Amino acid sequence: MGENLINSTKKTILFWLFSIVAMSLILGCSGDTEPQADETVPAQVFKLKFSSPLAPPPFLISETQKWWADEVAARSDGRIEFTDFYWAGALTKGGETLEAVEVGIVDVGIVTYPYYAGKLPLGNFSYAVPFGSGDPAMILQAIRTLYDTVPALRAETERYNQKYLLPGVIATYNLTSTRPIVNFEDFDGLKIASIGAYHPKILNAAGATAIHMPVAERYQALQSGVIEAEFLPWDISYAYKYQDFAKHATFVDMGGAAPVGLGVNKDTWNSLPRDLQQLMLDVADEAADRSIALIKERTEEAKAGFAEAGVTFYEMPFAEKEKWAQALSDIPGDWIEEMEGKGLAGKKTMIGYLNLLEEAGHEFPREWAADYRD
Repeated sequence: MGENLINSTKKTILFWLFSIVAMSLILGCSGDTEPQADETVPAQVFKLKFSSPLAPPPFLISETQKWWADEVAARSDGRIEFTDFYWAGALTKGGETLEAVEVGIVDVGIVTYPYYAGKLPLGNFSYAVPFGSGDPAMILQAIRTLYDTVPALRAETERYNQKYLLPGVIATYNLTSTRPIVNFEDFDGLKIASIGAYHPKILNAAGATAIHMPVAERYQALQSGVIEAEFLPWDISYAYKYQDFAKHATFVDMGGAAPVGLGVNKDTWNSLPRDLQQLMLDVADEAADRSIALIKERTEEAKAGFAEAGVTFYEMPFAEKEKWAQALSDIPGDWIEEMEGKGLAGKKTMIGYLNLLEEAGHEFPREWAADYRD
């Protein structure tokens, strides 16, 4: 019995010791001392580099892309910072930006499709449409629809380890020249600068001699007589000051195009939280819409600047465009055949684009790709 009493006493003592320790811990945690605030972990800041082969703002395409970057940074509340902007080929030239974004030399880059007819053949479709729409809003809507309905277009760029965000639409292609060009026959023997795979074919068919030449080299070439004309949207021609030597401007209305796309390195993209990814996409849509009004504004500024520089204006009659169009091979049809031969979605892309423009009210001077119409 004495042993049972001792064991009972031990249990009682242990119970009270445990209770005292437990109460001490509770009181120590919830006593009169102020609770300590949790340390706030600072938000991660993503520092990005941006590169473009194009002239810096206020050059129109560059201004749109810079606006996108600035807005993304501002709306991210400091979580995205563009630390470096490389313009005018300072880091990557026209045929280098795709690869620079791909390997991560830069995080964001402006990819110029005419320099990538081999790597991005589908993306050059808008250049294979002679006398396409000159309305940038119509072109943008068609481009958006195509990229939503033809997955191969987006996939073509994104296989180079980047996320496609934003198309860059430009105004219709026209002429500036050192002598008057009004009729189809006036092109005979004309030395004219162009780029890409399709515009040289269009110009050569008119009797001109197309010379592949980057836009930055044309000013001196006009001055020296190496070329007599160049073929670009007027706002771009004006930005590069070609009017100093090219005192004639002809409204040909060959059609606008979508020559560039904005790409983000895929590894960089995947490192971003979903809300920042969505922010980039949302601002890209806004930037594209904003560019349309800017194109019209800059075109009017260019025309006023041309007039002030003493440039004489002409307009090619529709009948002359019909002559020119009939002199061409069926470039859109040829493009479809070439793309389909490579196993690419040529018909779906080109017929889709032509139909979208026609449904929006555009009139071509001849029917293109007739053999591929359903």
